Amino acid sequence: MSFSINTNVASLQAENYLTQTSNFQNQTINEVTSGLRIVNSGDDAAGLAIANGDRSTEAVLTQGIQNATNGQNELQIADGGMSSIGNLLDTARSLATESASGTFTGDRTVLNTEFQSVLGEINRQAQAIGLNTGGSLATNLSVFVGGGQSSNGISAATNGSVGVDLSQATVDAKSLGLEGVQASGSATTDIGDGSTTSVANILSNATNQASISNNTTDFTITGPGFSNTSGGDTITLAVNLNGVTDTGTLVTAVNAAIAAAGNGNSQQATAFKNADVTAAITTNAANQSQLSFSSASTAFQVQGGDQVATALMGNFSSGTTGNVANVNATGATYGTATAETVGFNIVGAGLTGTQGAFSVTTTAGETAANTVAAINTSIAGNAALAATGIQASLDTAGTAIQFTGKAGQSFQVQATGDTTNVLGFGTYQAANTSHTAAAVSAAGSQDLQISLNGGSTIDLGSLTATGTLATDLSTLNTAIQGNAALRAAGITAVANGTKIELTSANSTSFRINTVGATNAFGFGVTGVSSAGSTASAYAAQDSVDSTGAQQASNATGNAVYQFTGLTNNGDAQTITLSAVDASGTQHTLNVNLNTTNASTLDQAVGTINSAIAASNDTTLEQIGAFKQEGTAGNTNGVEGMSFMSAGGQFKVSLGASPASSVSGVSAGIADGTTGLSGGAVFTSATNGTGSTADISNMATATAAVSALATAVTKLGTAQAAVGNGENSLTYAINLASSQLTNLAASESSIRDANMATESANLTKSQIQLQAGIAALSQANSAPQQILTLLQH
Repeated sequence: MSFSINTNVASLQAENYLTQTSNFQNQTINEVTSGLRIVNSGDDAAGLAIANGDRSTEAVLTQGIQNATNGQNELQIADGGMSSIGNLLDTARSLATESASGTFTGDRTVLNTEFQSVLGEINRQAQAIGLNTGGSLATNLSVFVGGGQSSNGISAATNGSVGVDLSQATVDAKSLGLEGVQASGSATTDIGDGSTTSVANILSNATNQASISNNTTDFTITGPGFSNTSGGDTITLAVNLNGVTDTGTLVTAVNAAIAAAGNGNSQQATAFKNADVTAAITTNAANQSQLSFSSASTAFQVQGGDQVATALMGNFSSGTTGNVANVNATGATYGTATAETVGFNIVGAGLTGTQGAFSVTTTAGETAANTVAAINTSIAGNAALAATGIQASLDTAGTAIQFTGKAGQSFQVQATGDTTNVLGFGTYQAANTSHTAAAVSAAGSQDLQISLNGGSTIDLGSLTATGTLATDLSTLNTAIQGNAALRAAGITAVANGTKIELTSANSTSFRINTVGATNAFGFGVTGVSSAGSTASAYAAQDSVDSTGAQQASNATGNAVYQFTGLTNNGDAQTITLSAVDASGTQHTLNVNLNTTNASTLDQAVGTINSAIAASNDTTLEQIGAFKQEGTAGNTNGVEGMSFMSAGGQFKVSLGASPASSVSGVSAGIADGTTGLSGGAVFTSATNGTGSTADISNMATATAAVSALATAVTKLGTAQAAVGNGENSLTYAINLASSQLTNLAASESSIRDANMATESANLTKSQIQLQAGIAALSQANSAPQQILTLLQH
């Protein structure tokens, strides 16, 4: 045996093991008392990171489950409210059914008062549960529950959210089709049974009957998506009058025509069907009855297509005779015919460019009737023009030629080559991008007039020629440069050898006319004023807009905006439409107008509406552009453009309009009162009170019964959306609860201490500690044995 007094190796080893055993005991005591396997990060750094992630996700899921539960509670409240609204619809339907019965002998006014009260309560309850139009729940809700994972470009936050789309689940009276916009006949007229202008009396009027064929009267309806790119109306209600004797049978016939029009195969027919327009008879406070058209979702315009239809809309020329619906463009008095070829071009009515062009050759002494026949033959040979239905005839005095188009059309009749204005439509020379005169003539004065692309006449006034080329060019160019429209069109006078040539630098087509006895500049002598050079036909006086819509207006309150066709090559204007949906998101559409799609009012209206329809944006599709007759001081009684929407507020912003102007009016759309054009913003305001379902008479009660049946279906659709939302949240809660349980188990397996193992470890450490202390004591006593050796 080896002994040492300098180093007690055994003691040191025992002390080291005792320290380890003590640390092991301390850690075990910490784990037992805390219940955690990982007390300090050093115990298991990697495991702690995983456990902390699990714990954080558990916190998210715990709150997410609460979010979903809160959402369920809100939806359950809405669900209960919708059930109550369903009961109110049942009550309203019972009242309407009672009033619609011909055997009812009570007071329908009392029934209608209660009926209106029920509709008011529907609106109140819809607002209370947040499912009125623009309500707090009427949006696309996103409920964050958590537990999602990133995958295929979808973020974890998106994957962990539940979408509940209630934007189309509104249940107020408007959303259910019981309130909306309405176009009604003249308010002070009466087509009710027993009145002097009753339906029966209108239909027995011989003049009215002469305006229709096959006992069918036509109404034209325009609205968002109802018109094509050229602005022509595409929805015509052909109302069969067989069996129509009173307001009740009239409404039945009109609604049958509406259904037939909506069942067409075109995109316009589908848009019209979706607008859900219905006809009814409304009765005012004076007990006067008018034919009305209503829609819960779409602003629209109605126009009578013949004298029967205009009379039924309350527009009478006298007695029971309806206003003439067709439009006429009449020339000046027919003169003494000479042998010449006259070129015509009809612009508008859905025609663009030269689609409406044709020519007529007259013979010396030809009568006006023969010229009319020749014109109609030429029209028949032009398929595009013939499709418009425009025809020529003599006016009532038999002294002038007139072109007659259908209701709702706007068009211009342009003529060239009639050097003495025999036909009465002016003496313009044919449109071209340049006009070359004969040799400069002798000195004298002559009036020069120019029309750009068939637009308004620009009269340069009486100009004096000297017979000297350079001087006369200077005179012409000074006059031309004094007009903004001609400057924008690049019109200049240049020398072509010894002749004067008028040309357009940007290839704008133009017509010229010279008035005066002297051929001063070499362009010819007509001696006839061209005041009738462009005969125009407008017909908006019998159109009725749907009230209750939002209508664009500016600070002065004007709702009809002046329009001047874009005629110069390069002319353009941008129209920006913007509206906010129920969720507060702004929707914007830019419509670019130019010479190819906005040379006429019809074309511009059609271009805007087509762009709206092509956007496939349900918010913007509620807005429509319409032709409208302005008032004095606005568009001076001439047709302009208006904007309406059955939805919420919207804005119309006008981009910079062309620099050209005609008679001081900027081209494009402008406010006719203040002259605003580029940069102007028009904000919508409510136009009238619209309409509500009504059961004050049998006709409206019958319509209300039908509307309520549709309302029940719409309510069911809304309830389904809420129910789907409740189910989706239930599924999400179930999944989140499962995830929460499994995450807790995962975290526990990593972080929590195994108490059985730790109990054994504690006993083990106690025994080891006791043994170690005893061993250390024994090791410390070993050096004492050396003293024994020294004693011997």
